[in-house]
Amino acid sequence: MSPRTVRTIINSLLKKGFIEKNTHHIIFRLYVDGEKTDVCTYLSHGKHECSDSLLGKMAKQLRLTRAQFDAFIDCTLSMEAYIEMLMAQGAIKG
Repeated sequence: MSPRTVRTIINSLLKKGFIEKNTHHIIFRLYVDGEKTDVCTYLSHGKHECSDSLLGKMAKQLRLTRAQFDAFIDCTLSMEAYIEMLMAQGAIKG
């Protein structure tokens, strides 16, 4: 698997219901129906590309496999399917 640009990841997360908060990192937290969830990930300021290692860590934080994370970023895994997966895992309430 290849590295991804930070801009691609940010755009995908924002399109899928994540809210961006700038602190010492850029934090992305998932909101579902306006409700804050415990699902979040972050990126460091100044990064332009994410390595495979970092992408794997982000996938884990979002409770996805690396392949699912790639599908999520490429928009082949829909937000609805992602929320269903999180509900099935018990990560968020339905």
